[in-house]
Amino acid sequence: MSGFSTYPFNIFGHGWEEGFDPATWSKEVRGDTIVGNDVWIGMEAVMLPGVKIGDGAIVAAKSVVTHDVPAYAIVAGNPAKVVKMRFDDRTIRRLLALAWWHWPVEKISRNLDAIRGSNIFLLEAAV
Repeated sequence: MSGFSTYPFNIFGHGWEEGFDPATWSKEVRGDTIVGNDVWIGMEAVMLPGVKIGDGAIVAAKSVVTHDVPAYAIVAGNPAKVVKMRFDDRTIRRLLALAWWHWPVEKISRNLDAIRGSNIFLLEAAV
């Protein structure tokens, strides 16, 4: 976007790649888009480059995510805005500390009711 044309002349060779300065392109790159664990993304939602969607977040259908989304937030709209948080701050901290998505498959299998439920104490007591 920093030049007059957005056409990718350099990819066609035949001398068109000469004079292409990758630094002009790389300074415009906004980085990787990172989607956290246990994120639900609705149909036709769009995430722009460089945004981070936190663990446990929900992105509503047809939303356009232009900024980072906090863990366990529900976002919607164009541009996407936080509609509400799924849990209170203390519960979110506890869920992030548990990081059940990193548990071995066997432990997840034994504790599906706790993971699917809404009792943080039961989840913290999981063995």
